[in-house]
Amino acid sequence: MQVGAWGAPVPASLLVAITALLALRLLLFVGAAAVELARRRRLPWPLDGELPRASVIVPAFNEERVLEGTVASLLASDHPDLEIILVDDGSTDATATLARALADRHPRVRLLLRPANGGKSAALNAGIAVATGAHIVTVDADTLLHPRALRRLCAPLVLPGVDAVASNVKVGNRQRWINVWQSLEYVVGLNLHRRGQAALGCITTIPGAACAFRREALAEVGGFSSDTVVEDTDLTLCLLEAGKRIVFQPTAVAYTESPDTIGGLFRQRTRWARGYFQCLWKHRRSFFRRDVLGWFGMPDLLLVNVLFYGLVPLSLPALGSLLGAASAGTVSWGALAGGVAGLFAVDLAVAAGAYTIDGEDLRELRHVPLRQLVWPWFLLAVFVVAAWRFLSGARGWGTPARQGVLAEAGKGGKTGVVR
Repeated sequence: MQVGAWGAPVPASLLVAITALLALRLLLFVGAAAVELARRRRLPWPLDGELPRASVIVPAFNEERVLEGTVASLLASDHPDLEIILVDDGSTDATATLARALADRHPRVRLLLRPANGGKSAALNAGIAVATGAHIVTVDADTLLHPRALRRLCAPLVLPGVDAVASNVKVGNRQRWINVWQSLEYVVGLNLHRRGQAALGCITTIPGAACAFRREALAEVGGFSSDTVVEDTDLTLCLLEAGKRIVFQPTAVAYTESPDTIGGLFRQRTRWARGYFQCLWKHRRSFFRRDVLGWFGMPDLLLVNVLFYGLVPLSLPALGSLLGAASAGTVSWGALAGGVAGLFAVDLAVAAGAYTIDGEDLRELRHVPLRQLVWPWFLLAVFVVAAWRFLSGARGWGTPARQGVLAEAGKGGKTGVVR
C-alpha cells in the first residue's frame, strides 16, 4: 500500500485496474467496429432504388442564423420524393419570417407555426403529425446534410425489420482547436463506438442531428418524449425496449455546428450529461432485461456517463502511488514511462484508425495527446455540475448560441468541413 498524492492510502494497482477496465471496453468496441465494417460490405441496401416519400422535420427555435443553410442542403438532396416541414417553435427572432419566405419560395418546403415555445420534442411531434411520408427524418436546424445523405439514410428502412437509422454526424466548423477537439470526440468517441454498437445490435443513441425512422415504429413508442433533455437517447431506448432494430449508416454524412467557446461547450455538455442521468433513471428497469439492452446497452451508458467520472479523480492518488513506488525503487521509472507512453500510443492508434475509416484529415491527430490530458478533467467538471442540477430537479433545455458559419457555406451550395 502506498500513500496517494492527497495523503489517502491508495493501492498502486488502482490505476492499473481503471486502465484495464477502459481498455477492455475499448477493445470490445474496436473489435465490434471491425466486424461491422466487414459485414457492411455485404449488406444489400438499395441505394439506387425507388424510395417512399420521406418527410424531413426541422424544429427551429431562434435559428435565424442557420435555418436557410440547412434548408438549402436538404433541397440539394438526391432523394426522389421529399417534403421538408419547418416547425417554428414560438421563435422570438426572425426565424418564422425566414421560414415563411423559404416555404413560399420552394414547393417542397412547408411551414408549421407554433404560437409558443413548447420544446424540441413537442415541435418534432407536431411536425410528424402533419407529415405525409412513410419515412420520418429529423434534422437539427444547425445541421447540413451531404447531397446523398438523405437517400442513404432512408435506404435501409425499406428492408424488413429495420426501424430506425443513425447517421454519421461530424463537426462541420473546425476553425479553432476547441472545434477540432470535438471533432475527435465525434469521430472516435461517437461514430467508432456507434459502429461497435451496431455490430452488437444495441445502438443506444440515434443522433438527433440527423436520423430516420419508419413512421409505424415512431407511432408505436408514442413519438418523442419531453421527459428528458436528450430526446434522441430517450427515444432510442424506448425503441430498443419495444424490440425495434436500429442500424448505423456511416455513408449518410451530416455536418453539425459545434460550440466554439468553452462556455458554450460547457453548457451543451452539461445539458447532455443531465439528460443521460434522466435517461438512466427513467429507463432503470431496462438494467434487468434479459437481452442485449440489459446486458450491454444500459451498463455501458452507466459506465460512460456516470462511473467513468468517478474514476477520473481516483486516478490522481493512484498515479501518486505509482510515482512514490518509482521513487522508492519498487517500480522502475522506465516501466512507468513506458506504460504512460503505451497508453498515449493506443489512443493515437485508435484515433488514427477511426479517422482513416471515416476519411478524415489525419493532421487533426496532432491534438490527441494534449486533449487526452485535459478533456477528462473538463468532462469531470461537467459531470459535477450536471449531477447537481439533476439531483436538485433543475429544468430547462437551454438555447445554444449559433455562429452561422456552416449556414453560410450551405447557402453557397457547399456542404462539408469549414476550416
